[in-house]
Amino acid sequence: MTVKILSSTSTFKGVSYNTNKMQSGKGELMKFKNFGYLQSAQKVTPAEMKTFLKVHSNRNSRVQNKQFHAMISCKEREYNKKELTKMAEEWLEKMGYGNNPYLIVFHGDTKNNHVHMVSSRIGKDGKKINDSMERIRAQKCMLEIMERNPAQECRKILDQLKSFSFSTLNQAKLYLETRGYNLQEKEDQLLLYKFGLLQGELSLKEIKHKTNAYTIDKARKMQLHALFEKYRKVYCSTPVPIFEPLKGNRLGKQKGYRSEMADFLKEKFGIELLFHGKGGKTPYGYTVIDHPRKIIFKGGEIYPLKNLNQEETRDKVKVINFLFPSDIPAYKSITGASDTLFRIKRFPENTAYRLKLLSILEDYPNLQTGLKEFKLHLLVNEKGLFLLDTQERFFIRLEAILQNKEYNRFARLWEVPLRNGTGQAANLESGSDSRLQLPIQVDSENVLPHASGNEYAEPDRETVAPLPAFNLDIHQDVDDEAMHGRRRNKDKGNKKRSIR
Repeated sequence: MTVKILSSTSTFKGVSYNTNKMQSGKGELMKFKNFGYLQSAQKVTPAEMKTFLKVHSNRNSRVQNKQFHAMISCKEREYNKKELTKMAEEWLEKMGYGNNPYLIVFHGDTKNNHVHMVSSRIGKDGKKINDSMERIRAQKCMLEIMERNPAQECRKILDQLKSFSFSTLNQAKLYLETRGYNLQEKEDQLLLYKFGLLQGELSLKEIKHKTNAYTIDKARKMQLHALFEKYRKVYCSTPVPIFEPLKGNRLGKQKGYRSEMADFLKEKFGIELLFHGKGGKTPYGYTVIDHPRKIIFKGGEIYPLKNLNQEETRDKVKVINFLFPSDIPAYKSITGASDTLFRIKRFPENTAYRLKLLSILEDYPNLQTGLKEFKLHLLVNEKGLFLLDTQERFFIRLEAILQNKEYNRFARLWEVPLRNGTGQAANLESGSDSRLQLPIQVDSENVLPHASGNEYAEPDRETVAPLPAFNLDIHQDVDDEAMHGRRRNKDKGNKKRSIR
């Protein structure tokens, strides 16, 4: 959960910004409060909102920039519009704006659900509402609403670190940095900062004592080496850089590295691989955090990085992941694939399948173009439609992702049974063949060819909850871009105009 106070102006541009979103269908007015006589009006124009805020703010002539504009954002669709609105109301109250006129507008046109709040910095008594250290107070108030105690969380993280064995100070720092802390060495202490505040400290002498006492666990080292050697032949081990996504399929700041093998080891065995590098170049090193055994290894102690960078395509077993075991027969019957390793896996994060599928219907000239853009395939048999993601190696029935009406839009195109309100298949007026022609043929190299059934990742599986229908595109506006860490392309050739 993130809260950010946006730029202040004298003209209340935040009202226009949010009402424009509402008029374009990308925003929804959730709260309109303390606007006096306007509260009883059936329709209120943006100009009337601005005028009311200006009149309210004119009680103080010394403050020039009287607009208060802030945003609360969650990770992806973690919270819905009503939950975010309730948080925003509580937050405004804690920040001192609860009695002021304010509006709360929900935005669902970015990857992350969020609400904007617009009010006046002037209270009803004509005094400026306290803005001392407001950005730090903003974080503290949000933590209170979320019932989080960052100092207590920090103590817990430090206790976890102390339970690990490690050989260098940098390994200890890396563990803390991956938990979101900014570190600073001061005298004999390592200071841990988060949310702009000091949350805890750790004695450097204590760290040195642990590093001096470190001895490598040779038996565990051999186990991990064998594990790496085995699964390197099953999953791609080459680390690839991860970047923040920008509008227009551009890449932003590098966030780190990942590989298929690293993802699997963390999910299956709790072995975390952290690669070191920058600029999108090949990593120069890596660290292994063995959570089950509480040991932090230098990557080179376990397995040579150069071997991980060497792709072994010969005799590589192909893998396909499923949320539902009942989908495995459908995959076999549709593709005829053999020699595939089948795994039951949790629903992959950050895939936004529903949003992509709806975008394919609405934003592309034809289905083939949209599916190709997102590297997705739609497969079909006599029972229904299935989605194959060749990047995530994930296969799932389409009805688990889409709502009934949305599913039926695809079903009509492929002439497969429709879904009624109860989720059961509705009878078609005309029948269909059991093997229909696919709009996009599956690449034999990408279809993940059977498994010895003993390689299941984990028995606990998550069901797929339908997500609200939102535009897939990230809207190009200054506030939202800044909120999510994105920066607009400043090249002279970029003539796209920002929307405020």
